[in-house]
Amino acid sequence: MDKGILFPLVQNAALLLALVFLYDVIPKKHQRQYFLLWRIIIGMLIGGIGITIMSTPWIYQPGVFFDTRSVILCISGLFFGGLPTFIAVVMTALYRISIGGAGMWIGVGVIVSSGLIGVIWRQYRKSYLANISGREIFLFAYAVHIVMLLWFVFLPNGIGMPLLEQVTLPVLTIFPIATWLLSRLLSRRFELERDEQIRLQDDFLFRSQFNVGNIGIAITGIDQKWIKVNPRLCQMLKYSEAELLRMTWAQITHPDDLESDALKFELMLRGEIDNYEMDKRFIVKDGSVVYTHMTVACKRGGSNTALLVIAGYLDITSQALADQEVLASREQLELVLSSSDLGVWDWDIRHDRIERNARSADILGCDVDMLNANSRQWMDAIVAEDRPKVLHSIEAHIRGETAQHKMEYRLNTLNRKVRWILDTGKVVSRDANDNALRMCGTYTDITDAKLIEESLKLSALVYDNSSEAMSVLDEKGVIITVNAAFSVMTGYREFEVRDQHIRLLYCDLNGRDFYTQMNNEIREKGQWQGEMWQRRKNGEEYVIWLTINTINDKEGHPYRRVALFSDITDKKQNEHLIWKQANYDTLTGLPNRRMLLEYLSSEVKNADRNRNHFALLFLDLDFFKEVNDTLGHAMGDLLLIETASRLKSCVRDADVVARLGGDEFTVVLSSMEDHKGIERVAENILRRIAEPYVLGEETAYISASIGITLYPDDSTSIEGLLKHADQAMYAAKDQGRNRFNYFTPSMQEYAKYRMRLIQDLRQAVANKEFELHYQPIVALATGEVTKAEALIRWHHAERGAVSPAEFIPVAEDTGLIVEIGNWVFEQAARQSAAWRHELGVEIQISVNKSPIQFRDEGTLLNDWLKLLQDLNITGAGVCVEITEGLLLDASMGVTEKLLAYRDAGVQVSLDDFGTGYSSLAYLKKFDIDYLKIDQSFTRHIDTDSNDQILCEAIIVMAHKLGMKVIAEGVETEAQRQVLLAAGCDYGQGYLFSRPVPAAEFTQKYLQDPPLVSRV
Repeated sequence: MDKGILFPLVQNAALLLALVFLYDVIPKKHQRQYFLLWRIIIGMLIGGIGITIMSTPWIYQPGVFFDTRSVILCISGLFFGGLPTFIAVVMTALYRISIGGAGMWIGVGVIVSSGLIGVIWRQYRKSYLANISGREIFLFAYAVHIVMLLWFVFLPNGIGMPLLEQVTLPVLTIFPIATWLLSRLLSRRFELERDEQIRLQDDFLFRSQFNVGNIGIAITGIDQKWIKVNPRLCQMLKYSEAELLRMTWAQITHPDDLESDALKFELMLRGEIDNYEMDKRFIVKDGSVVYTHMTVACKRGGSNTALLVIAGYLDITSQALADQEVLASREQLELVLSSSDLGVWDWDIRHDRIERNARSADILGCDVDMLNANSRQWMDAIVAEDRPKVLHSIEAHIRGETAQHKMEYRLNTLNRKVRWILDTGKVVSRDANDNALRMCGTYTDITDAKLIEESLKLSALVYDNSSEAMSVLDEKGVIITVNAAFSVMTGYREFEVRDQHIRLLYCDLNGRDFYTQMNNEIREKGQWQGEMWQRRKNGEEYVIWLTINTINDKEGHPYRRVALFSDITDKKQNEHLIWKQANYDTLTGLPNRRMLLEYLSSEVKNADRNRNHFALLFLDLDFFKEVNDTLGHAMGDLLLIETASRLKSCVRDADVVARLGGDEFTVVLSSMEDHKGIERVAENILRRIAEPYVLGEETAYISASIGITLYPDDSTSIEGLLKHADQAMYAAKDQGRNRFNYFTPSMQEYAKYRMRLIQDLRQAVANKEFELHYQPIVALATGEVTKAEALIRWHHAERGAVSPAEFIPVAEDTGLIVEIGNWVFEQAARQSAAWRHELGVEIQISVNKSPIQFRDEGTLLNDWLKLLQDLNITGAGVCVEITEGLLLDASMGVTEKLLAYRDAGVQVSLDDFGTGYSSLAYLKKFDIDYLKIDQSFTRHIDTDSNDQILCEAIIVMAHKLGMKVIAEGVETEAQRQVLLAAGCDYGQGYLFSRPVPAAEFTQKYLQDPPLVSRV
């Protein structure tokens, strides 16, 4: 560090001490008396010291010099405020301008920033200047002088940085120290001024309280003699000041309080306590007793020795006497209440202390000392919903708005029970300003009374609001009172039936002996319950459910009878309606299956008892589905209603006609002697059912198939009779419909066979017991084999080969045809793809699709199309064969599904053409690729000219519509030649080949395929 810089700066810092000495020269009294003038003078003095400091600077070069003006100006701003600092800043700035030079304006900037930082710092820390810490002073000093050094950067001609290199270290070393030293001296003087001011304030307060006020004050020596007493103490003790100064305080202290006061006084003198408080009594001059609350403290000197004792006395005589009276009254009250169940509370409002007795603690379920130690415990135990109401009641009474506090509320006891409390209280003491001082009251446990009250209220609510009619009678049956429901139900108002006998409501529908039996049972058992008829005021009769109970007196004699009854007329009607809905068909009104079973059970018992026979007829309407589909369900319902009427007209009143559901009906002919009567009824039914049905503007024709079984000839069980009648009915359908058929044992044998076949078929589907055989479809003109029909075969382990004609109808009836058909399609598609990939041969495989598959396949159509797409198979690979009847069924979405096949490139063949309901319109509507002539036409085509003409017509028609023709059942060369001459495209039959397995078909027709002439 350059000594040339250090010496001037130290010299400047020493001049700063003059500021402290000048501050102390002016008396503090004059500073306060001439405050504004003093601030102007101090500002001028600071400015003068600043100019003096600037007169002895360290000169860097002409016009650029350095001094400690920043220290004095920031100190001025911090400790003396804005006005003195402003004056000092103006004076020093003008002086710096008068000197001039290259650093003139930089120097002015240092002056302004130093004073400004000091003023701003004072703005936020003014109240802490007397205790300002050294750390804060250094922080303040560094802030001021770092800003000062930053000003040097703006010096012209590049002299700022060289200057900073020389002065930065001295400035940041000397100036903060000088600032800290000067601040400590000034803050010490500020501290002394503050202490002096506090002392003056304390002295003023003591003198004002000593001579004026309602507190007695005394200064005594350690020898207990009075040294100084104020007028209020003389007034309290009724001694003059001179009299008290000749006495000690022990002389006039009440004997009962002297020992405890002396003990605490000695502890304070020994330094073990600094002060103490106690309630103390004095014997005043006239011999009376004054009660005071005394506060005692001592003044100590060196070695913590007590020098003087000062005591304050508050006269509490009136309060103490009042407390004694209250205590005496309370003791008397405790004696009275201790024998009662009342909890007592006493609230000192001013000190917020509440005392409660032992009964209060018992109610809450705690110890009385614990309860009194926590004044909030009782209030906190009040149920949260009730607490605001309790507090509002107490506050209203304290404000004088109510004569007393009275509130019922719930209390959560410590044993987790809720009790009802009646809380009453009243303010017993108020001060001169009518402020409540004391409030007393009682707690009454009203839980039991509340329970009784709630029970009575509940009973009254139940009685008045019950939907059941209630009446109270005397032992003779005279009505005493009734509820509202009684009046609503009977039509009698209470005053109309009061004192009337209950027989007023009797009804003749109950019978002559009903009331006698009921009254006898009431007298014997004291109660009765059951259904009965009753008459309203308007004469209307209705059904009630009545319950009568007897209330006995203390001697056990009947005192009152309580009758409860409800109107169950609607209930009985609803029960009847429910029974009818459960047992009768809602459409036709005929008994349903449930009622039929009950009737059959009764008829079986009757037949067994009388040793006679009855017949069960099972009817199914033929062609009813077509009526429903074409005319709609509404017309179908009308037809069923008319059918029920016709059936009932064909039987006797003793016979039963029932509807099982859908278009199935049953007739039970009881007590039949021979078959002639049964057949006569059956023929009559067939004739009536076959009559035209006029349904609105439409006329429908149907017939019936009837199965007949006899009891006990065919079966002795109801289940067996129904099963046999059903089998006989299906036999009638198979025989051509519109007929009746008796059950025979062979039907049962066939049913069992069919059931076992269904079981085996399900197992075959699960175990994949099927196999596909392929029959070639030959081009008649060339003999080429480019098509084949996939035909399913079933080889059963026990049955052997099962004919498709045997199991396919069963599969269609049970729905298994969907799963079987899906398997057939998948196997045929994969076989076509395999032949294409392995042999390079395109063989179109025809797959038969049942109408049942169209109806129940669901999403299988999409699965088929996806499989074809995955296998890259188009119309050249698979052809779907359908029947003519399928085209007529619009409900299966045939059009949409055929269009889906067309879009996927799958060709469609119409199988067995000419055997069903052929329609040229449907051939035109649907995209059909092939017509297959049924073998019934080709079988005699070479010998029957009619068959030949029909086949030729079919071929010409198909070709005109753009379809190819396949003839089925070609078995002879003559048949082939006739078909070829007629222009038929393809032939299929045993002439060419039987259906063969895939391997044989491959070997025979696909490996160097020959031209087929016949096989």
